[in-house]
Amino acid sequence: MSSGSSAIIHLDPAAKVAEGGERTVYVHPHNQHLLIKVLKPRHTDEFNRWTFGHLTQRYFPKTRYRSTVKQYDEYQRLMFAHMDETGFVPPITHLYGFTATNLGMGGITERVTDGAGNNAPTLEQMVKHGTFGADDLDRLNGFVAHLYEVSICGADFGPANFVYGHRHLGTHGQMTDKQWVLVDGFGDRFAITIRSISEKVRRLGMDDCFKRSKKVAGLRWNPAKRQYQLTS
Repeated sequence: MSSGSSAIIHLDPAAKVAEGGERTVYVHPHNQHLLIKVLKPRHTDEFNRWTFGHLTQRYFPKTRYRSTVKQYDEYQRLMFAHMDETGFVPPITHLYGFTATNLGMGGITERVTDGAGNNAPTLEQMVKHGTFGADDLDRLNGFVAHLYEVSICGADFGPANFVYGHRHLGTHGQMTDKQWVLVDGFGDRFAITIRSISEKVRRLGMDDCFKRSKKVAGLRWNPAKRQYQLTS
């Protein structure tokens, strides 16, 4: 085996632990506290409509990585904005760079887990399964207030992008108490990136993201209070 092939991380396609519209998620085979997100393979002929999105992805395939690039831009902006704060932990997932895999280039991210070491449940899963109560709501709204405080560049605040579980931080992966984390859906994806430089515009953008987010029965967003509320 060549040195190049030995450096590639091999992932089992059947071992995915999550899947989004654009990426498939795997547990890092050498570190259970990390995830590898691999862009789904797409063929140019899949983008056959005459829309701006399909045209750009048809003729400029690398634009499919745009959301990942924007996530890294936002992660870097947020960390540098708080670099003088000792012990600052971002409310968004840590991003750890990229690695070559047998399924394509993968982005390495922090993994948030439940008490058994599995992927932490999403807000959507908790509400649908009936495990989301009043105490969870209070913690979620406290987290939302923190998101507004640090002012995140939002892209998709759907309930599948919020997870509640343990983080594993530091060199030895020290486990934290359970907390909410935004694991996807951040980054300034607009052509004119004013959100990246304006705190006020970022917060207005967050308002819009929460307003447009996917609805889940039993939970609704109150834009006036910038809080979630339980519904019967």
